[in-house]
Amino acid sequence: MSGRRWSLLIAALAIPTGLPAQSGQFLVRLGRDTLAIERYTRTADRLEGEQVVRSPRTVHRLYTATFGPGGAVERFELITHNVSGGPGPLERKAAVIFSGDTVVMTIPRGDSTVTMRVKTGPGALPYVGQLYALVEEVARRARVAATDRYTVTMLPLGTNEPWSVEVNRIGADSLTIQLGPIGPLRMRVDDRGTLLGISGAGSTMQVTVERVQGLDFAALGKSFAPRSLGTLSPADSVRASVAGAAVTVRYSRPSVRGRVIFGNVVPWNKVWRTGANEATVLETNGELSVAGTTVPAGKYSLWTIPSPAVWKLIINKNTGQWGTEYDAQYDLARLDMRVEPLRQPVEQFTIAIEPSGNGGVLKLEWEKTRASIPLSTK
Repeated sequence: MSGRRWSLLIAALAIPTGLPAQSGQFLVRLGRDTLAIERYTRTADRLEGEQVVRSPRTVHRLYTATFGPGGAVERFELITHNVSGGPGPLERKAAVIFSGDTVVMTIPRGDSTVTMRVKTGPGALPYVGQLYALVEEVARRARVAATDRYTVTMLPLGTNEPWSVEVNRIGADSLTIQLGPIGPLRMRVDDRGTLLGISGAGSTMQVTVERVQGLDFAALGKSFAPRSLGTLSPADSVRASVAGAAVTVRYSRPSVRGRVIFGNVVPWNKVWRTGANEATVLETNGELSVAGTTVPAGKYSLWTIPSPAVWKLIINKNTGQWGTEYDAQYDLARLDMRVEPLRQPVEQFTIAIEPSGNGGVLKLEWEKTRASIPLSTK
């Protein structure tokens, strides 16, 4: 093995050892809404903490990670309490054992538990949504590696698909991180890799994370319990008859939550998933004409390129993918949309098909903007 390749391998497996005791608290927001709070303590061989997470319902999590002599995770345990009531058990427990390049998970599934064995490679970390002490572990490893680009594997609990996580240095105290399909997120860190904050602006996950002090967990947890945020971007569909053709659009509906959407959350002049989560889908059982372009009967994904004056609607022949997996080689058409301001802002992204003459109009409305395009049958 060449010296350069050997150096890269060592960097990829860099794990902090002899870590001084440290504690911290994180406040996680999505726009104006508090999504989660977290506090933790990290010693040389142990990470333990707790969270209150408010979506889709409020849960209280307790977690513990133990580290071996070399600094790699050996065991991770997660206990989740459903504190908002409603469906589901009041307590769930998960345990994960890391051994070499294999992870064995015992996780809740329905009313029982299942055991999963997954190949991950050495030095892997667990991933739990909105748990940022684990993201800080990645930042510390990136600092120890002292390279401009650092990669590690993280395994989302309950899945058999490890994520490749990439960290890139962009300044003395700034890193970007791509967590599998999530990101890129911009992280602020100190010289030890302590996580000071995260910005998701312009990324696939629009959260902000702030390192704080003095959170009253007991009081906040009690106040959040009856005030769950629900599903952040719930799935929805719209169905209409366009001159005899049955047309359906299935999509997810993010909310404004006090943010500036277009030109910020949704950047100008870049392909947007036109909703959230999975790619938005249009299905028609009859041949359509969309702004004069023939669209045969079938199923398509819809994407847009927003700009201040004119939007582009992209009709793509590939479907079933996540909303970040756009591939231009499957484009059927790119069409201009009419853009106009709304008198009243729309809090939750909405797609509608309105009858018009012998056809209809596909309308997209969010924040203070409406984009539309005519539909008809051939």
